[in-house]
Amino acid sequence: MLMLGTWTRIFRTRKRGWPHRLALIALSVVTFNGLLAAGIFVYYEFKPAPQLPPWQSSDILDYALLFLLAPIGMVVGAVAAFKGAPIWLICIMEVASLPLFAIGLLACIAV
Repeated sequence: MLMLGTWTRIFRTRKRGWPHRLALIALSVVTFNGLLAAGIFVYYEFKPAPQLPPWQSSDILDYALLFLLAPIGMVVGAVAAFKGAPIWLICIMEVASLPLFAIGLLACIAV
């Protein structure tokens, strides 16, 4: 919901030359990470993984991928901040990336 609200605000306040391309790329990366996490959750809710140890379970390994992808969104967001992206946009992207990073970290610890 956070990313949907951000995309809505960007399209409602769209001006010529704004938002910056790098800010849109960063928002796209963070949105992709959120959609990936939601997709993994929905997929394994409808098709549960067999009861395996965590290091063999496909759902835990898929969540562990967020440990690698969430920092990419955080770094691209930080670069966009240095290039002049609005601070509200950067804050939303960083706040949205932190839980994804935490989920990925916990999944990596479980493996």
